[in-house]
Amino acid sequence: MENNDFKSVRSWMHRNARPIDLARWAYHFEEGSKDRVIDALSFYQNEDGGFGHALEPDSWNPGSTPITTNTAAEILREVAHQDRKHPMIKDMLRYLESGHGKNEDKWLFSIPENNHYPHAPWWSAEDAGTVTKFNPTASLLRFILDFGDYDSDLYMMALNEMEKMKTEFFETHEPSMHDLICLEAIRPYLDEERLNELEDEEIEKNPENWKDYTCRPSAFIKDPDHPLMKTQKKLLEVELDLLEKTLHPSGYWEINWTWSDFEEEFHISRNWWRADLTLKNLLLLKAFGRLK
Repeated sequence: MENNDFKSVRSWMHRNARPIDLARWAYHFEEGSKDRVIDALSFYQNEDGGFGHALEPDSWNPGSTPITTNTAAEILREVAHQDRKHPMIKDMLRYLESGHGKNEDKWLFSIPENNHYPHAPWWSAEDAGTVTKFNPTASLLRFILDFGDYDSDLYMMALNEMEKMKTEFFETHEPSMHDLICLEAIRPYLDEERLNELEDEEIEKNPENWKDYTCRPSAFIKDPDHPLMKTQKKLLEVELDLLEKTLHPSGYWEINWTWSDFEEEFHISRNWWRADLTLKNLLLLKAFGRLK
């Protein structure tokens, strides 16, 4: 990416990004502090310790949901937050221990309360909520094992559920793209050879189809050390080339999905997503030495 393109991205982010995404931007590209990210993230946390308020821009439910709480956990991983005693972490663990948004041993993918607020169609839910095998349960279990108290009931539950998940992983033949993305969070706990095989199969090999909502190599590969680089290096380079070519002149990357309802709200969420996608794409280019 040329310097002028980077300047365009920087200007667009400062004009359009939400405080949380601008704080992430500053952390990665302007020597911003991790504390600024945590502070911006705190405004999305509810009293019960979970997260809502459209931190996940496709769901405007202000109440706490497992998916939105997992979005917060992903941001904490992104900035390498490791303070186990931080109040935000303790409150997140309290929310996860409460059982809210959980169906037996799985955290719900979507909860019925989402239906009362603007949202993308995939966040609609029946009365019992929607469950998937691994999303977001795998990622939330990793959060508990990273930050939970070793002698707590919650930590022991996470250990036991992780063992069950290993078995379920072996018995699953065609996990979805988003399930596989969540399984990336627990890669150290899984048979990596099988995970690599499933991810490799999921990646769309024809770049012509990437204009649709499909699985690109970067869904899993975030840096040159990822195991899939052994088989997907050339395709990943094609994706990086495409990213450099498809940057909007104004300084952002466009998303490739839309909502079927709530047209006005979607236009707002689309801009929030543009900032998130632009940040992630630039981090990918940076990881592979594409920033000059």
